[in-house]
Amino acid sequence: MKRAGVLVSLVACLLLLLGTGERNLSAGEPTKPEFTLKLMGINRTLDPWKLFEAWAQSVEKRSNGRVKFEFTSLPELGLGGAETIRVIKTGVVDVAEVYGGYVAGELPMLEILEIPGIFPDPETAKKAILAWKPHEAKILDERANAVLLAMAVYPDQAIFSKRPVRQLEDFRGLKTRVHSVALASLVAGLEGEPLTVAFAEVYTALERGTLEAAITGTKPGLGLRWYEVAKYLVGPISMRPHVALSMNKNTWKRLPKELQTILKEEAEALVEGKAFEA
Repeated sequence: MKRAGVLVSLVACLLLLLGTGERNLSAGEPTKPEFTLKLMGINRTLDPWKLFEAWAQSVEKRSNGRVKFEFTSLPELGLGGAETIRVIKTGVVDVAEVYGGYVAGELPMLEILEIPGIFPDPETAKKAILAWKPHEAKILDERANAVLLAMAVYPDQAIFSKRPVRQLEDFRGLKTRVHSVALASLVAGLEGEPLTVAFAEVYTALERGTLEAAITGTKPGLGLRWYEVAKYLVGPISMRPHVALSMNKNTWKRLPKELQTILKEEAEALVEGKAFEA
């Protein structure tokens, strides 16, 4: 009997140790993600990308690892900006950076704030963009099967040119890359030649002479070293292009309410809240 009691005690201790070890192992392992979301930005070199990364990290942390993100971009997917609505609408990606200038052919109202010279300063632009936000959310909901999470902006635009542009006559025939219908109208009105070239391909086009000039934000142009192939900077063009960080509605509906809250709160704090500080 004594021997049997000792054996039972040993078995009990062994089971206890095994159970403790299993609990400790589980505690040390990261939570397996319940939802892996694919996020598509315009380009990895642009400022909003850093905000999207900070947002994703914050969401992953606040959700205790229940949500994870995979990042990609338009050039990595071999897509043009005009295809943004299709990929977010059909769920090819779960989250996308939607720029009105790219998708104006399909959703022209999204370009309403992209008219050059409409805002006298960044603060006015901020007020207008945030006032417009509910209307853009409605358009994305009805026409793009998407939920708007936050707005972000790019800096004032400028013309990076291979030749000097000092007077109106210098624009005549200037082959200029544009990224919106509004900018195309501006360049055409100056008697230039507006051309659509993917952002990632502009450097090479300037280098080879396919383009003579290109319009983008001052910081994006600096980031891709356009100054190496275009010696003249003309501007600024007073406009602050805005983008909408948006999620496919079907993906959104699959998420529990508490995760929806985390995604939206963190997007408004870390994307929208920080973008307008730049």
